[in-house]
Amino acid sequence: MTKDQIALMAHNYKQRIKALDLAISKLNHALINATDQFTLEIMRAEYSDKLHSLNIDKEYKIAFEGGGWNTTRATNDEDALKFAKAEFDSEHTKVKTVFLSESIPNNF
Repeated sequence: MTKDQIALMAHNYKQRIKALDLAISKLNHALINATDQFTLEIMRAEYSDKLHSLNIDKEYKIAFEGGGWNTTRATNDEDALKFAKAEFDSEHTKVKTVFLSESIPNNF
């Protein structure tokens, strides 16, 4: 993901967490089904985990022009490409692309 995509997702997750916090607090004041409250609390925990995971390092694969690969770690696509080029670009190797290790791009 790019830095802009991460920022947008973080904003959306924060808005959802805020809405869930409000809903949970309203349920606490009304004697509502405990299952509904539990479900909302699980949803809040899931969004909190997703928000946290946006800012942790992930493994990126590096594809080189002419073939070959290696890995680097970064929090976003731009930094992964920057780190890969800084470490591996030379007269003999050129970084072609980077992508999350869990995904395989069409042009790899």
